[in-house]
Parts: sequence; structure tokens; C-alpha cells
Amino acid sequence: MKNLMRATALLICFSLSAHANLIVVNSNQDVTVDDNLCTLREALVAANFDVAYFGCSAGLGDDLIWLMLGTSNESISVNNTFPITEGLEIQGPGADNLVLTPANGHDGHMFQINTTDDVKLQDFRIGGASSSAIDVVNVDVLTIENMRFLSNSAGGSGTYGGAIHADLEVGDTTSISELIISNTEFTANSAHAGGAMAVSGEYPVTITDALFHQNSSIIPGGAIYRHNNSRDLFNAHLDITRSLFTENSSNTQGGAISVDLTYLNIEQSGFFDNQGQNVLNVNRSVSNIQNSLFAENPVPRVILHKNITGSAESTELTLAFNTFVDNQNMDLENSSNGADLITYLLGNVFDSDIDVQCSGVGSLSLGYNMERLGASCSSGPNDFFNTDPLLLPLALYGGDRLVAPLSPISPAVDAGSSCGSDDYSGEGRSRDGDASGTAQCDIGAVERPDAVNLNVAHTGNGDGQVNLTEFAMVCYSPDDCDWPLEPGLTYLLEPVADNGSQFIGWGGGCSGTGNCLITMNNAQNVTAEFALVTNPVTLTVNTFRTENYQQATVSSNPAGISCGSTCSFDFEENETVVLMANPQPDTVVDYWDNCHEVSVDGLSCTVYLGSVDEQIELYLDTHPDIIFKNIFE
Repeated sequence: MKNLMRATALLICFSLSAHANLIVVNSNQDVTVDDNLCTLREALVAANFDVAYFGCSAGLGDDLIWLMLGTSNESISVNNTFPITEGLEIQGPGADNLVLTPANGHDGHMFQINTTDDVKLQDFRIGGASSSAIDVVNVDVLTIENMRFLSNSAGGSGTYGGAIHADLEVGDTTSISELIISNTEFTANSAHAGGAMAVSGEYPVTITDALFHQNSSIIPGGAIYRHNNSRDLFNAHLDITRSLFTENSSNTQGGAISVDLTYLNIEQSGFFDNQGQNVLNVNRSVSNIQNSLFAENPVPRVILHKNITGSAESTELTLAFNTFVDNQNMDLENSSNGADLITYLLGNVFDSDIDVQCSGVGSLSLGYNMERLGASCSSGPNDFFNTDPLLLPLALYGGDRLVAPLSPISPAVDAGSSCGSDDYSGEGRSRDGDASGTAQCDIGAVERPDAVNLNVAHTGNGDGQVNLTEFAMVCYSPDDCDWPLEPGLTYLLEPVADNGSQFIGWGGGCSGTGNCLITMNNAQNVTAEFALVTNPVTLTVNTFRTENYQQATVSSNPAGISCGSTCSFDFEENETVVLMANPQPDTVVDYWDNCHEVSVDGLSCTVYLGSVDEQIELYLDTHPDIIFKNIFE
């Protein structure tokens, strides 16, 4: 309670300094009743007409309406469209805590804005509207912040903008100076065009940190339709930064975005699994798309860059340091039937299983593009054709958005130039990703972090590999490997012996015979020893005497056999063993059985072991110079 009171006091102090009046809504009913409570509809009357109205304090100029309702699952069932005719701000308790939904029988807008002043809506959600949740007739600057629009529809055929309609060419919009959207979610909204929003006219639209998910349209613009027919291209801007477009769809063009006669700028944004004839439909526009990721979009082409037949407007597209990965078909199509068309390509990764990833006339390489298959997208002297960029799988990697980063040993690391200041993840670039001591740009949307080097070396006569499990990197014997890794982190190294070999142990920065956890506080060196594994082969020596007193010892090289009668030892497979007999003075070697070679003096026997056990027999006899030995004993 104390925290709530403190927050209330701070908000009131802020509001009084930034707004003419604070109007507190403390009822979730949509009524106008003199009951000492203030509903949202009553608050709007007070703000629009600068009067005290029932339980609501008087408005005065650009007011702040504060929806002080509950902490979760609060709702307002809206009976009729809420009109906004004066500049104001509506502040909710959070998009998770308050939703505005239409009451039974209400098929109009949730809000209609008709003022020459600024309007700001923030911190609540709108769901289920059946005629454009927010309809703009007139407004100076419209700001949408920390909002959520769920399952709103623009209505039937010919209606535009399921969540936001601010379209000077279709509908009742007359004027708007600027539209600003930040930290807002648009999910499952639909319209004939512009499933989430439809805008047109000579005013800038800025979208930052937004999510567009499962929005749909019949004609262009599954999520956003930004058209500008018969208007000045140079005043129509659509700037999108750090935003995600996932599973949006159109029955025709622009499953995510369709623009015409617009300055389009997209930075640090992701486009995943959008459907339609293309993801981005770019007509007669000057566009810049950089540090963005396009992945797994099942469309005929990801970006369609085109001029309309007979158009006098030149169209220009710059693609710089983007990553295209696992899209179903081609990534870029240029189509010019009118004025000049050109697409500049700089530092992009094109990674898919098809060998024609770009088509049409008009692409010009500025260098440092990497294409896994073929060379259809770029032909500059610094481009990389038929080169696998070694991208890691699409995943979160500890962040809050899907990325497909480069492997630490990717040929795209530190291989580019002129990449700007930030990558897709918002991290600074360029960085020293290959641990060379010099920071350079990586090719593609995601920059590798600064790195220190891990050297992996192999010793021993066996074969095996060392796996860096986090990045699915493998160092095979007998080669040495240099792996540039992010400093300060701990990595798992796994030794895996080949068949016929065994892992003996680590050296250098690792020890023991199991997996190694190594922390890269600085450059490190490790060695992995693998030895051949041989099956033991048993060599047995049996000694036979013609007389009991006869005696000789048998030894071996290599050591193992040492006996006077019968003994055996396990030697290595395919080993050569020399047996040596040392008879007593009254004893001589008569002969050996099963030896491969016997020395001239008969005292040594050579055995070439294979993979099966061997048995050698040594026969002794009496020395010929000894007479009547048994008698004297």
C-alpha cells in the first residue's frame, strides 16, 4: 500500500508538471452515471470539454487520464466508440492488467481520434474490436506506447488497419503529422489491407521495439500497409527498429510489410515464418534494410523490390549486413517495368539450400557478401561465392530474440568492412571476433564478440577428436585447431576416441581423463592424447626334457616371458617377440617348435604375433660332453 501511495504521489506530481490536469478513472464500468465514481467515458467528457463531469475532475488543456484499475485481469466492456477530441494522454496500469473489449452489439471502433493536438495511449491492451481498434480522423502526433492489440479486425472487404487506421487514402483520416509506436505488441489482427495497421500520406511513422505476430490481410500488408499513391515520396517515412515480425500473412504481397512511394528504413529487426507471395513488398521506394535477420519464411521470395509498370519513380534498395537463412525459396527478386531500379548489396549472408537466391536485373555488389551456394546475389571482388558461413542454429542463446549467429570459426568472422555501429542484437560492432588483435566487421547481421584463442593439439599414436559442444565444433587428430572464444566464459571440451584408440588424458589447460571445463580468462592451450588400443595376444612357452636333470631358462624381448618350464604372457597384437633359451652347462637346446625363425646357434626363437594366441615348444637334451650323468647323481 505504501508503495502504491508513493507511486501515486509521484505520478500526480509528474502529471501536474507535464499536463494541465490529472483525471483518475476508478471504475471499470462504461456508463455515465452520477455515482461519485469516474469511468473512462466520463473522464473523456471531462477532458474533451474541460469540465468536471460526475465523479471525474475537470479537464484543462492536454490532460492525463489515469486508469487506476486493479492489478491484473481487469477489463472494460466498451458499449460505444470512445471519442478523443482534445489533446490528452491515457495511462493504463499495464498491458497485462487492463483490457478494453467490445460489449455485445458494439461493432465500431474502440477509439476515434479527432483533434489537432497530440494524443498518447499507453499501458493497456485492446482486444476484439471489429472495426479498427483505433481510428484516426485528425491528430497532430499520435503516440502508442507499451500497448497490446489482440484479435482486432478492420471489418469487411475494403477496410484497412485492424488495430490502427491512419490512412489518408482509404477511410475517414483527414490529417496526421506523425505516428510513433514503441514497445507494443500486435497479435492476430486482421484487415482487407494492413492486418495490424494501415497508414498513408506524407507523414513519418516510427516503430521501435514492437512485435507483429500472426496478423493477416487479404491484399498487401499482412502486418503493415504503408502506401502513398500520388504523394511526395520524400515526406513519407517508415522507420522500423528492433522489431519482430513472426507468422504474419497476406493472400497476396507483403506477408509482413508492403510499402509504396515511401522512404523505408529497417534496422535490427527479425522476420520469421511470414507467409504470402513475399515477406517485404517494396514498390517505387527508397529503402534501407540493415542488421536484420530473415529466417524460415515459406514464401516464393523474401523481398520483392519492384517498379510498377509505367512508373516514373526510380526505386533504390540497400541491403547491408543482413542474414538470410533457411528461407524456402529465393531471398531477393528485382522486378523493373518502369523507371530505374537498383539494389545495393553489402556484407550480407545468403544461406539456404537453393542455388538461385537472388534474381532479376539491378543488383550491384558493394562487396563482402557471402553466398553458400552459387553466386546469384553478388559478383563483387570481395564477395565470397560457394562459401558456407557456418551459422549456428536459430535459437535464443541466452537473449530474448531468435538469432542465427556465426560459429566462432566461420569464414564470415572479421571478413567484412563498413558495417556501422550496432548489430542485430544491439551489440556494438566491429569487434575482434577472430582473436587477431584487430577489430573488423563480421559479415551478416550478428557480430561475434571479442575473442581470445584456444589452441587444441593432439599427441599420441591414436586417433580421436575434441568436441566443443556449445558450438558443435570438432578438432580431429592429428590437426591442431585454433578456436577464438569469448573471454570470461567457461566451455566444455569432450574427448572422443576413434575405434581402435583410447583417450589417455589432457595436458596444458586441462587435466584428467574426462570432459574438461576450461575458462577463457585469457588465451589457452590444451593437448589431448589418444593411443592405439591393441588386443592382447597370449604367447605360451612349454619346455620338454629328455631327462629330469636337464634345465634351461627362457626369457623374452620385449620382457614378459621368464621361466624354466612353462609360462605365458600377453603381448600386443602384431608384436615381434624374440625368445632366448639359457641352458645349464649339462643341457643343450635340441629344437624349437612353432617358431617363425630360429637362430643359427639354436638358442633364440623369433615369433611374429598376429591376432591369435601362439604356443611355442622348447625341447632340451643332454650335453654331449656329459657321460653317465645319471650314475654320478
